Amino acid sequence: MSKKTKKSEQGPSSAQRARGAGAAVADYFRSLKYEWQKVTFPTRKELTQSTVVVFLFTILLMAVISLYDVAMSFVFNKLVLPVD
Repeated sequence: MSKKTKKSEQGPSSAQRARGAGAAVADYFRSLKYEWQKVTFPTRKELTQSTVVVFLFTILLMAVISLYDVAMSFVFNKLVLPVD
């Protein structure tokens, strides 16, 4: 058999939960607006410089991986697995 609980022990009513959810959503949007005001976007010059750095790093990394691939192909084809 289960014991009956008092009304105050059952938790918030549906009206209180709905009001709580609305308050939570409103609080979320208030904090979102506050945080959005702190966002700074890069200038065109900063954005261009960052883009150039990313492209150069990508090209450098591509060259390093390609050289490693060529070296490993040579090692395996000529030294490890010679085909006669």
